[in-house]
Amino acid sequence: MALPTRSQRYWLRTLSMLGACSATTTSGTIYLFSTYGPALSQRLHLTSTQANVAAISANYGQLLSGPFFGWAADTLGPQVLSGFAAIGSFAAFSALAYTYEGSLGMPSWLLLAGYMILVGLASQSANMAAVTTTTKNFKQNRGSAVSLCVAFFGLSPFVLSHVSTLFFAVGDTPDTFGYLKFLSYLGLGTSLMAALSLTVVGFGPSRRYRQDIPDGFIVDRASDTSSGLLSDSHSEITNDEEALLGQGAAPGYSAVPKPTREDADVSATVLLGTSEAVTASSSPNTQAVLDPRGALDGIDYDTARELGGLSYLRDPEAQLLALVLFLCAGIGVFYNNNIGTIVNALYFSSTDEPDPSAAQRLINHHVAVVSLGSFVGRLTIGAVTDFGKRLWGLPRSGILVVVVFCMVLSQIIAGAAENLTTLLVGSALTGLSYGFLFGVMPTLVSVWFGTKHFGANWGMTTVFIGFSGQGLGAFFGYVYDSNMPDQDPSKCKGGACYRDAFVLSMGVSMLGLLAAIVLARRRGDRRRENRRLWEAQEIDHIEYVPFILAE
Repeated sequence: MALPTRSQRYWLRTLSMLGACSATTTSGTIYLFSTYGPALSQRLHLTSTQANVAAISANYGQLLSGPFFGWAADTLGPQVLSGFAAIGSFAAFSALAYTYEGSLGMPSWLLLAGYMILVGLASQSANMAAVTTTTKNFKQNRGSAVSLCVAFFGLSPFVLSHVSTLFFAVGDTPDTFGYLKFLSYLGLGTSLMAALSLTVVGFGPSRRYRQDIPDGFIVDRASDTSSGLLSDSHSEITNDEEALLGQGAAPGYSAVPKPTREDADVSATVLLGTSEAVTASSSPNTQAVLDPRGALDGIDYDTARELGGLSYLRDPEAQLLALVLFLCAGIGVFYNNNIGTIVNALYFSSTDEPDPSAAQRLINHHVAVVSLGSFVGRLTIGAVTDFGKRLWGLPRSGILVVVVFCMVLSQIIAGAAENLTTLLVGSALTGLSYGFLFGVMPTLVSVWFGTKHFGANWGMTTVFIGFSGQGLGAFFGYVYDSNMPDQDPSKCKGGACYRDAFVLSMGVSMLGLLAAIVLARRRGDRRRENRRLWEAQEIDHIEYVPFILAE
């Protein structure tokens, strides 16, 4: 089967990018519980702890299903996952709407938690279809492409919370039923659009050639200097070059078939970033490699491993990466699910004549700020890592440390807030930090561990976030219920009824910062050792192949 031309790849990639953004719009609805959760909890007479369990159930459904949907994205393709997301999202929000209306009776909070699990499953299915497809379609600008894709995950709650304020929170009583029905049709429509447009195009044939790469490692290097996000990652190649480079490119791999040992014993043509070629002789003991000083973007002395399954789970750096995400992303989940309770407490305790509709509008405003911060964080961090790496050689692991520090700062500000103005700053920084985290993490997984098993690897990396979010949320509910047994938010002066919960979230974020620093130091040591071996031309002793997109 002939490879698509550069022009065809461009348009297929563009269409797929639009489909990915549509899919992550559905995924973002998981963060909207604060816009309808308080009204639903009041209608069903739920305690704060029960509401927290129901809310976190959506996150459990999303995160615990990550490895399965990641595997499905790698093997079955994005269309199947998008179809499931359409059906699941429509069914879940319809069930919530009719439960609120009373048509389904007054179910227990456990049944409500079951509906929220389905919301999470639909969200994860759509998200994995979008992110995995985008990762396998881009190389040179992968960070920016993935960031744009996941940015809509963060933008969706911002836009939809404003939709709730403008169209469903008017009058004395918010129209929660109408809002939930709207979300059901939105999930159906956007997921069907994604099913029709998502496709794995791949990178196209690579122009970088390296001989005798050890099994388990990849050379995933881009030579096109175009900075356009949707531009093809490779320049046009001649017929002779295309014949040399091989017949096709599976997503995530270089198009170059690995030469045999005999091929390494003769002179080999090494393609550079231009149309020129140089001849390098090699032997079994001296492998033919691309001169690192000849690369336009310099050389990086870090890993380019294609790991998956147990190999990925056993890798210390994958474990540290998962630990950072477990500790810090759980804080975002906890904050998103409890911002409604926090705003209600500060508003009702500071107002002599509180208005429920005004309180709902304030909740929507904070949800929108968190969402907008998440959107901006997700959108910008990919470009920062791509261009920071390319222009100044900034290590991605170092950028991760800065991201986690922002999360620590956000919890200090939000926990100390005694009024809605200060809380707004905490909400914005929490959303921004959460967006940074989820904007950079998929790129780190794909660049450091390859794209062949990216879906399953990313699913395994995120699978435990729900436990940290659940733990923090349950502790928040315990603290709030202990201090407010009558559930009267007007008695919570200056946020005193829940402040102890933020002491725990601050401690958790600091542990995440420590793990990020350990990871950054580990990768820094490896970079220095690889550089020493490379410059000493001890090629046979280099454990990891230098990779232009890795650090």
